[in-house]
Amino acid sequence: MSDSSNSFWQALPALKERQRRTGLLAALVLGLAVLVLVDGLQALMRTGSNHLDIVAGQGTMISGPIGIDKPRDSDLLVSVTPEGAPLGFRLDGFFASYWFGNGMWRGEIVAEQGATPGTYALSVRVRGTPASATQRYEITVWSDAASQRQGAYSLTVSLLGFNPFWLSGILACIGIVPGLLSFLSGRRIVRLLWYAGFSEVFRTAPQKDGSLLLWCPGSKKEGPAEGALCEVVDADGQPLGRARLEKKAATCMELRLAAGELPEDEVPENCYVRLSAPRN
Repeated sequence: MSDSSNSFWQALPALKERQRRTGLLAALVLGLAVLVLVDGLQALMRTGSNHLDIVAGQGTMISGPIGIDKPRDSDLLVSVTPEGAPLGFRLDGFFASYWFGNGMWRGEIVAEQGATPGTYALSVRVRGTPASATQRYEITVWSDAASQRQGAYSLTVSLLGFNPFWLSGILACIGIVPGLLSFLSGRRIVRLLWYAGFSEVFRTAPQKDGSLLLWCPGSKKEGPAEGALCEVVDADGQPLGRARLEKKAATCMELRLAAGELPEDEVPENCYVRLSAPRN
């Protein structure tokens, strides 16, 4: 075995370990992103899409469709239940929808400073539209941010104080990085194996007659012909035996290692099939 061949087989385990670790890290981070997203979705389902949380002395922006042409400020009818609730509404104006250009209104709901904590109802109706078009909101006023966090349905909010949807997106972006590194490591391994003339076995299946079926990536147009004997080596490049190429498909090859070819009939954890001479 040449020096270049020795260095290749010595470097291959490190590359595969790097691919495994980065892939595992990507799976963990992306899995955590999914869990955080599910946590946010279950909290949204429990509270409802029309539920808003406001800390006393603060406000939040809301918007909705108008449904009439050339609206005026007086066309927007806002009411709060119960009467005298510590909530105020300030109309910010009218604008065209970003997606379809439909008319929209935008305003801010403000909770008074020192407002009594509780849940209140706010309804917005546009003059000239049917009562069924009334937009209703359920608003919970909290005394401070700590009580709002403690009463949140989302574990992400109550434990960490982060919006679960924002955190899920951040984790997904972070998880893409090791995932991409794992993919690039895999591409490099495939390229190095191709230059060395090998293809990695991705599946094995022991047969009743004692033989072993092997599957590896390959091309129907390239490589040895069906019926040819191909050398099989282990993860260190040491020969294990010779397998007969039985089938060639568009993207993979099926080989059979005869009974008795493997030392002590052990199925190797990682093995490779030589499909050609080394390529320069």
